[in-house]
Amino acid sequence: FMKHVTLPEELSWIKHMVIELWIDQEGFRAVRSCMQLMGYSPRTRSLHPYEDAEDAGSGVTAGVAEFMPMKRETFAFHYATLDSPPTLRMVSVAGDESRDYIS
Repeated sequence: FMKHVTLPEELSWIKHMVIELWIDQEGFRAVRSCMQLMGYSPRTRSLHPYEDAEDAGSGVTAGVAEFMPMKRETFAFHYATLDSPPTLRMVSVAGDESRDYIS
């Protein structure tokens, strides 16, 4: 369900980006949740939230991109006193598993 998102031309590269969160518990029971771009705002969450983040002199464009799950999913993990909690192990972008965005 791709929503139409208006982006500045400089950020068009994120339009079809898919972010995948890899979550597991104790090294197994792995789940992968895929997210896609659902919204964009040129306003930043900074000390000046009502000013555009674009600096005309530098050509830098910033804002807030919202990624949401592509489909609603639920995941079952074990819960007991001695079980470790589910852990975010990896974040991959566009199917590229060669980069570690967590460390």
